[in-house]
Amino acid sequence: MNRNRLLNYFIISFYTCYTYFTYFLYSIYLMGLGMRGSRIGLLLMIYTATALLGSFLIGLLEDRFGARGNTLFGLALTCVFYLGLAAFRGFPALLALFVVGGLGNNIVRVTMNALFFKSHDAGRQGREIGLYTFLPQFAMGLGIIAGSLLLARLDFRAIFLSSAALSLALMACALLLRPTSVSVEPLARYARDLASRRVLLFVAALVLFCLHWGAEITCYAPFLRDDLGLGTAAAGIFMGVPIVFLGCCSYYFGWRRDRGASSARLALTAIALSGTGLILFGAMKNPAAAFFFRLVHEAGDAAFTVFSYVGIASLFPRERLGGTSGSMFVVMVGAQSAGALLFGWMGGACGYPAAYLAAGACSLAAIPLILRVRGDYRFARTSG
Repeated sequence: MNRNRLLNYFIISFYTCYTYFTYFLYSIYLMGLGMRGSRIGLLLMIYTATALLGSFLIGLLEDRFGARGNTLFGLALTCVFYLGLAAFRGFPALLALFVVGGLGNNIVRVTMNALFFKSHDAGRQGREIGLYTFLPQFAMGLGIIAGSLLLARLDFRAIFLSSAALSLALMACALLLRPTSVSVEPLARYARDLASRRVLLFVAALVLFCLHWGAEITCYAPFLRDDLGLGTAAAGIFMGVPIVFLGCCSYYFGWRRDRGASSARLALTAIALSGTGLILFGAMKNPAAAFFFRLVHEAGDAAFTVFSYVGIASLFPRERLGGTSGSMFVVMVGAQSAGALLFGWMGGACGYPAAYLAAGACSLAAIPLILRVRGDYRFARTSG
């Protein structure tokens, strides 16, 4: 494995780990500043909505200039975001900071994804995708657990300063990235790639499924605290362990794809498990039962992650995967942003269980689409 692939795996995993120290706890932090419902939803929507403005351009720059400069700039913005969170508490300052943090996060993730899509071994695509998704998801779970345990001993400000320092350290690793092959393609070719019927159907499935991500960032921690009665450390373990399980499932579903599992079957399994698990998770009042259905939900999310990565890698030419994968990131994060605004308001107005019921129903609404056009999801290879 060459240097760039190793650094690709390390940077995305380490970055995911420390950025998830507090990711699911932003809503609790903002509540501690006296904010409620709609303001929290707006800030978290802004953090994710930056992808709507920048992802295609970020991917285009990666196509034309390579990954190193993009990654360094994204990490620098992430550092500024955490320093700002440690220093400022007013709503106007937080609005600006969440724009900066969202942009930095978007740059790092889009660039790392584009680097992976261009450098992975297409002959072992399912397992390569499974490994690439397993590592950051495993790191995410560890980050959530570590962050919650640290917050039991330290305050948010100390965690934010630690995350800023880790961003600076990771910049030193990004400097080691070697120049990659670049391609200057006319914008019209990107437009033709994105305008095909298969891509539009793929986009529709992504939107319906990814709406529920908005409920996760706005309602997850408050639901565990208010409805299940968990403290910070217990909530962190509750959130972190299923994410580790998700990572393991991602590798399994990637392996299944290389063994011949069809894309349509993978998508249907993913949506059914994720949507049903999310609804039943929100309906539970017992932490043990809620934890079980959380595992069901995460297994579905793992299968859908593999489905989406296989789709992106297979639908678009490799020389334009920076811009086109960035466009798909726009779709997914745009749906998440809309979900954050909708389900953040719903959680505050109707209760967090109602928000999870609605979010799970949105995911399940993608099943008729997959059944109707499953022939268009034959983009995945059916032999390893």
